[in-house]
Amino acid sequence: MKPLTLFASALIVIPSLLQAKAPKELLKEAQAEAAKSKKDVLMVFSGSAWHPQSKSLEEKILKTEPFKKGIEKDFVQVLFEVPRTREEAHKHLLEFEQDYHFSNIPSVILTDSRGRPYAYSSETRENVADYLKHLTELHQVRVDRDKSFEAASKEEGLKRAEIYVKALKALPQQVIRDYYAPELTLIADADKEGKTGYVAEIKKAEALKQEQARYNQMFRDKKYDEIIKASQKDGANLKGEDAQRIKMYEVQALYSLKKYDEAAAAVTAMKKLAPESDLGKRADQFTTQITGAKARAEKMAEMAKNPKPRKPIVSKPVAIVTDINELKNDAKKAEEELVKAIATEKELQKAKAEADQKIATAEADLKKLRDAAKKASDALKKATSDREKMARKTQALKDVVENHEAMERRKREIGELEKRAADLQKQADDLRKEADKIKKGK
Repeated sequence: MKPLTLFASALIVIPSLLQAKAPKELLKEAQAEAAKSKKDVLMVFSGSAWHPQSKSLEEKILKTEPFKKGIEKDFVQVLFEVPRTREEAHKHLLEFEQDYHFSNIPSVILTDSRGRPYAYSSETRENVADYLKHLTELHQVRVDRDKSFEAASKEEGLKRAEIYVKALKALPQQVIRDYYAPELTLIADADKEGKTGYVAEIKKAEALKQEQARYNQMFRDKKYDEIIKASQKDGANLKGEDAQRIKMYEVQALYSLKKYDEAAAAVTAMKKLAPESDLGKRADQFTTQITGAKARAEKMAEMAKNPKPRKPIVSKPVAIVTDINELKNDAKKAEEELVKAIATEKELQKAKAEADQKIATAEADLKKLRDAAKKASDALKKATSDREKMARKTQALKDVVENHEAMERRKREIGELEKRAADLQKQADDLRKEADKIKKGK
């Protein structure tokens, strides 16, 4: 059976208690939480029980604390576990596959709170930081989408249509018709002459999708004669590559009916419709495949008419026993090699985990050293500034002291001069008195 296939992103994890609920109920609750908290929804379709890449993604990314913390700003995550076969899948999962047009597993689909997809991813990365960066880039698509829609609403006519077209072309084209019909209507109203050609392009893509679904259903039901009639009718009014595409349904139906000559003739007719197209250039390759299939069928028919007697694998019972023992030995050796391979893989995984841990520790230590260096640098700048301030203050104080001492010296010098002047004055007075006495003695 063909397994379902899908992929990953998130921010608030739906509690495990809710896992018993139907997928659509889980999604509805996630969308309600997203609308309330103004976030987007990260839908993850995973098959961790049977799919190695899904298991790795969940263990190395989705279930780690750094990832959960890293996404809670922008997303509400809802995880759907997908079984190995379609028969085991809940009907809601099958409906999701049709509604969201995805085919890989694991699969991550990012939508707004209204459920409109804007980004898909099927990438698997082992580094949480790298994966968070990847989700940030995808989330920016929605941010840009809303900015463009707002800008378009402020314009009129062809300018409005062109902005909407540019915004829609940045989104997954397989969901435009189903989830962005209002914007397509606005484009059609603003571009009545169809100058952008975008609406017509989307309609053509939708018609092609419906055409493929119709023919694929007939192929599944093995209604090859109906396919031939439908192909001839649908292609009657078509030309070029469109006509070639329809003609190839007829070729495949004839091939399935083992009408190899008619299939080869249909390929030749298909090539004439547009020789230089991709299908036209591959026509000879198709013819070679059909011719080869015819030759193999004829050979098988001939062998069926004249079967050759089969030779026994061995001629004696002992040889059979020997062969079986050899097979058992080979099987045992293969099992031993498998055990060794598993052990080696585990050792390498352990070594890688240890290396990753050492890198993380080294990065943490480096961050601490850088923080310490920054603090030391800041402290050095402050110490330098304080030293310069103290130097200026010290110099100012020295200048005050020196000025004070100079004034004191001048005061002492003035005092000494005043004293000498007083002594001189006294001497002068004494001399005058002596002179008066002398004069009176005469």
